[in-house]
Amino acid sequence: MPLRPQSNTRDFSIDTLLRNCATQHASREATVDGAQRLTYAELDERVERMAHWLFAKGIGPGDRVAILLTDGAPYLTILLASGRIGAIAVLLNWRLAPSEIAWIIGNAEPTMTFVNPRFVALLEESEAGDVIEVDESHAPDGTFESIVANNQPVQTLPDLAAERPLYMMYTSGTTGKPKGCLQAGSAVASSAMGFSVRRGFTPEERLLSINPLFHVVGMQQVAAMLACGGCSVFAGRDDDSAAVLDLVHREASTTTSAFPTICFPWVAMEPVRDGTMPLTNYTGGAGMGRPQMYEFIEQDWDARVVGGYGQTEVCGFATFIDYPDMLEHPRSIGWAMPHVEMTILDPDGNQLPPGEEGEICLRGPSVMLGYWRNEEATEAALGHGWLRTGDLGTMDENGLGYLLGRAKELIKTGGENVYPAEVDAVFAEMPEVADAGCAGVPDKQWGEAVKAFVVLKPGETLSREEITARFKGKIAGYKRPRYIEFVDALPRDPIGKLLRRELSTRPVSEDQAA
Repeated sequence: MPLRPQSNTRDFSIDTLLRNCATQHASREATVDGAQRLTYAELDERVERMAHWLFAKGIGPGDRVAILLTDGAPYLTILLASGRIGAIAVLLNWRLAPSEIAWIIGNAEPTMTFVNPRFVALLEESEAGDVIEVDESHAPDGTFESIVANNQPVQTLPDLAAERPLYMMYTSGTTGKPKGCLQAGSAVASSAMGFSVRRGFTPEERLLSINPLFHVVGMQQVAAMLACGGCSVFAGRDDDSAAVLDLVHREASTTTSAFPTICFPWVAMEPVRDGTMPLTNYTGGAGMGRPQMYEFIEQDWDARVVGGYGQTEVCGFATFIDYPDMLEHPRSIGWAMPHVEMTILDPDGNQLPPGEEGEICLRGPSVMLGYWRNEEATEAALGHGWLRTGDLGTMDENGLGYLLGRAKELIKTGGENVYPAEVDAVFAEMPEVADAGCAGVPDKQWGEAVKAFVVLKPGETLSREEITARFKGKIAGYKRPRYIEFVDALPRDPIGKLLRRELSTRPVSEDQAA
């Protein structure tokens, strides 16, 4: 009989959801990861064995365990096991450059890092603690499989404080340095339950998990399966669109949340086979002004499209809107989820009446604990008793929210956050460049794209291809400019501040593609 920590009546976490499923849905599939299938009872047992292994290695409450893995059962097992002993999982983005990974690891100071062999090179500049390689093939003689199959619980795990941190996701900062967003296990569970209830999920759900688990959208979706007793079907990181579509049909996936680049290529394939399309729920964006792009999903696939708005700091989607309402209110982000309150505040923290423009603010049990080792940023975000999102919007008298724009200079491309300062800093290292600045511009594929405006020094030449080559290894690929325009001067105000909003309104042409 596995040894459990003492129960805490105030404690509620994502681990609570797993244990409930292991009791109520023991024989139901919890995960499908390649050829490996785990029931809830098996997943819970693996989490318990991993938790005891970590604890025996000296890892306990408050210690950090970094995860640099592709999505799948090992990722979920390590995350849940860390939470079971009170450790904090640091969810690393494998799209980042080694120097960016090194900064995050230096800030988080993990005791141990789990990594796939394909990502080991990303740690070359990092002090990552004990590094444990995890074979993606689930080889039985691999370190990870040996632990979860053979490690025997031999001691009592520690009693844990309620509202303890479960994970850190790093988000971009205004200075270009990311902030470690701390989320409690109870916050993740509240978000999962609220999302599951609002979506009407049942134990019959089978999620096509396509968003990375280091991303809050991917995490919220998988957590929602733990809330409803559904199954997470993980797409392979190397799968192309055709392979993912085959997976949808083979596993009868009922729901997904994926950017158009994943699902839209299916239109030219055979998304409906033998008269059926198992995918019945599709989560898209909201407030983007173009809900008609999802019309074929509703009509041709007979699937339900829903939208939402949220942030890493609130564990994912905080609002919800159905497709008919998206059509009727194209810029709306919908109504608040059951576990969230939404309001509009002025700069002084006063609530504004319906129709007045201000900052979209949220509160509820899924709001973050704060930013890791960053009291100033934590106070700025949470100081008024609400999470200040940095996004401008309004609400009508019925509580329907509208996104007007971003108060910050954040560029959101394909679900990833990019701050212009990160891109500008790379240009500052180029001796041929006299001045440079970037801004977000509309993009059909990614929602927004990074466009750079470059002023060359007299007599200097630099091609778009050369600029792109110099960005490689400096910052993540999705942060690199997709368009580059050479200009004589940049628009600045009297004190020299770059007018990025003006840059965003300038036309984009194909000959500017980088």
